[in-house]
Amino acid sequence: MRKSAGVPLLLAGAVITALTPDSIWGQAAYLACFAGVVVAAWAAVRRPGPRRPWALVAGAVTSWLAGDLTAAVLQLTGRSPTVGLQDVFWLGGYPLMGAAILGMVRLRAPRQSRAALQDGLTLTTAAGLAAWQFFIEPELHGGGTTMTIAVGALYPIGDLVLFAAVVYLALSPGRNGAPSMLLIAGNALSLVLDTVLTTFSDALTGVNGDRFNAALLLANALVVASGLHRDRDQLLQPAPVDKPRIHPARLMFLGLAMLTGPILAVGRETGPIGGRLLMLAATATTAGLCLARFTTAVHEQGRVQDRLAYLADHDNLTGLVNRRVLNERLARAFQARTGLALLYLDLDGFKAVNDEHGHAAGDAVLVEVGRRIRAGIGAGDLAARLGGDEFAVLCEQLDPAGAAALAERLRRAVSEPIPADGAVLHVGASIGVAAGAGCTDGDELMFQADRAMFEMKRGRRAMPGPASHPDLTITRETAGAPEGIRPSARPGRW
Repeated sequence: MRKSAGVPLLLAGAVITALTPDSIWGQAAYLACFAGVVVAAWAAVRRPGPRRPWALVAGAVTSWLAGDLTAAVLQLTGRSPTVGLQDVFWLGGYPLMGAAILGMVRLRAPRQSRAALQDGLTLTTAAGLAAWQFFIEPELHGGGTTMTIAVGALYPIGDLVLFAAVVYLALSPGRNGAPSMLLIAGNALSLVLDTVLTTFSDALTGVNGDRFNAALLLANALVVASGLHRDRDQLLQPAPVDKPRIHPARLMFLGLAMLTGPILAVGRETGPIGGRLLMLAATATTAGLCLARFTTAVHEQGRVQDRLAYLADHDNLTGLVNRRVLNERLARAFQARTGLALLYLDLDGFKAVNDEHGHAAGDAVLVEVGRRIRAGIGAGDLAARLGGDEFAVLCEQLDPAGAAALAERLRRAVSEPIPADGAVLHVGASIGVAAGAGCTDGDELMFQADRAMFEMKRGRRAMPGPASHPDLTITRETAGAPEGIRPSARPGRW
């Protein structure tokens, strides 16, 4: 069945199911549409990419369909036991769906899911307390056979497993696009239906449960649609590392989870209502203050991490990016095959400034040179301090002529007098230019620009220009001084 035809047929079947739940046609439409959903689920398994999570999803909906088919056959044959084979299939789908969602989280956040796991367990514990008081405990004391009591208690537990998995997915790092929303919405709708049918079972006495089949069909269809979505791979792709953030909704749910136990305990007490409300208010205040302090600590940690990340990428003196960032940008630029040009700058006369005026003056010169370089380049260009008095500029959309013109502008800007502590300091710049067209990677481009700069040094000129002697090489050991230039039959590499 094509996707374009599958959606209208599914909607038509859901309408028939909703309008005629008590008829054979309504049952047939529901089972036929559910079978189509199961077929689509197994088709999703065959798509490229990790298959195990989607196979578990397909197994879960298949198990639920098997339960519905078994119940329909028993009903047609006049046998409708309270507990039967259908319960085995219905209960079997919960752990399969839970395992599928947990597997997705492990793939998309392999080393970043600890916070989501802790928050998910907090919310699940709170939900478990509520499920025990309102669903499981009444079932255990409701009378009936041991099997009936056990099976009746297992359904809320299955819902709890599904709830934990959905919360874990919703709170885990990663992009929550359309596939994530479809998966979460489908499982959330299933949980709501189960909760309504369990909570209001007495009020729904005499109401055919098949009236909810259309909504249940929609819930399963949403889950399967997440596996058929064109962007479903985002559910399984590792999430980028990000600084910790506390969303207000997340904080609210954690606060409610902390209050679940006290609220349930107060509800079970038989003392004066005033005392119970006072205890609840005190507990809520304490929980709110703890959460506020927790949020402050997380924000402080985030600010520290931002500062550390900045220092890891930037030169602390000039504010320019460091060599590591430049190398990463070079690698990405070579992958994109854009028009590259690299300018390698080395200051002339900087040692004399340090010797005559001190290192504080030298630092002032470096800061001002960095500022002038940053002001003289384009918005898409990258300026870096490589160390000492060496700088580099990476241009990703610049031809050789434009790079030479930029080098000349920077040379003139750097050569302007620099006032510092009552003195006027002067430095120059030797600038080597290299184009990326003839290079295979960033290391070679860096080498060519460095070689061109040393030729400027050796010629006692501060004019930009490309390397003009391919029979020269610079090794790692000799690249630190003009004397490191030596004749060679082959161009060297870093």
